[in-house]
Amino acid sequence: MSAPVAAPRDARRRAGRERGLLLMLGLAGAVVTLAAGAPTWVSGRVSATAGPTSVLADGRTAAPLATALGLVALAAVVATTIGRRVARALAAVALLLGGIGILVASVTAATTPADALSGPARAATGRSTAAVTGSPDVAPWPWVSAAGGLLVGVAGLGVLARGRSWATSQRHERDAGEAPAGARAPATPAEDPAAAWDSLTHGEDPTR
Repeated sequence: MSAPVAAPRDARRRAGRERGLLLMLGLAGAVVTLAAGAPTWVSGRVSATAGPTSVLADGRTAAPLATALGLVALAAVVATTIGRRVARALAAVALLLGGIGILVASVTAATTPADALSGPARAATGRSTAAVTGSPDVAPWPWVSAAGGLLVGVAGLGVLARGRSWATSQRHERDAGEAPAGARAPATPAEDPAAAWDSLTHGEDPTR
C-alpha cells in the first residue's frame, strides 16, 4: 500500500473511532435519561379531605421535558449515523440542545421538588391548588438524568465540532483511490511510433 493512499485511510480510521466514541456517548446519555425517568424522583405528603396523603412523582411526571428530549436524543444519534453532512450537523445541534434541556429540566425538578409534586398533589386532593406539607424527599434519580443530559450535550458538541473533519477524511480517501484527472494510460505501439520501435527491438510484434 502506497503512502498517499495509506495516510487517508489511517485518517479515516481515526475519524471512525472518534465518531463511534461520540455516538456511543450520546446513546449512553439518552438511555440513562430514559431509564432514570422510570423510578420515583420526589415524594411527599399533602393534606386531603381524608387526612394526610402520600404523593409521588416519577421522572416522567416531575420532568416530562427530560423524557421527551431523551427520545429526541435517540433519534438524533440514529440520524448522525446515517445522515450526510447537513443532516449530521442538524442532528448534532439537536443533541447539544437536547442535552442542555435534559440537564436543566432534571436539575429544576431536583431543586424545586414541591413544584414537581404539584400535579400529583392536585390529583390526590381533587383541588386546583394543593400545597405539599413538610419538606419533600428527593431521590438521586434527577441527578442521574442530569448526568445523562450532560453526556448527550457533550456528544452533540463533539459531533458539531468534528463532523466536518469526518467528511474531509472520507473525501480524501476516495480521491486517493482514484486516478489523477490528468493521468493518461501508457501509449500502445499503435499510438506511439517510439513505442512501436521499442517493441521491435525487443522482438515483439507492434501490431498486437
